[in-house]
Amino acid sequence: MVLDPRSFDRFALDYDRFVSLLPGQNTAWLAGLGLKGERALDAGCGSGHAAAVLAGGFDEVVGLDLSRPLIDIARATRARPNVRYEVGDLLDLPAGEGFDLVYSHTTLHHLPDYRRGLEHLKALVRPGGTVALVDNVSDRYPTPPRRAYTWPAVWSFPLEVRRIGLREAWFQLRFWHSEPWLAHLLSDRYLSRARFRELYGEVFPGARFDDLGFALAMTWRASHDLES
Repeated sequence: MVLDPRSFDRFALDYDRFVSLLPGQNTAWLAGLGLKGERALDAGCGSGHAAAVLAGGFDEVVGLDLSRPLIDIARATRARPNVRYEVGDLLDLPAGEGFDLVYSHTTLHHLPDYRRGLEHLKALVRPGGTVALVDNVSDRYPTPPRRAYTWPAVWSFPLEVRRIGLREAWFQLRFWHSEPWLAHLLSDRYLSRARFRELYGEVFPGARFDDLGFALAMTWRASHDLES
């Protein structure tokens, strides 16, 4: 698991710019679900890209993240009247009134106890609500080597120049090679696709899985008579 869950603090502004340049800004799969309701949680919300999307379909959205600098960026750039950004650990979040949607994107592999994180998120969903989770996977290595990130960045550079222009593509390439970002990536440990499906299927029986290439995604609907 990541050595320091707050490692994003060291490069928060650059990370926000980096995500802003990604196709779909890491929200395309979520937006495609078309979910709506009263309350939504974005656990590990970063600088608020997904929370801003959820604000269009939910009356109240809570964006939660350990990184205060990322939350500060979210509040400054993606504020919405129905979105509340909070600094905190998702494992400390009480169930309270629960959420119609519990969402998390590439956050759970940062936790020291993966299963506990899944079970806690399950406890936060209301009866009839949805849990939608995305996390990175790797079939060859628990921690992919440096070249798994730097080489594709070099190969794709000409395409990125055409997509977003030379200035932004150059920033993107330098970010992929920056030591703080690589140090963060090389501290991560990912599940294999098989283990992801096994573990998530144990906690969320009957879940649906989507392969996103770099990650697997899961959606699960809580029964209307859910008690725990």
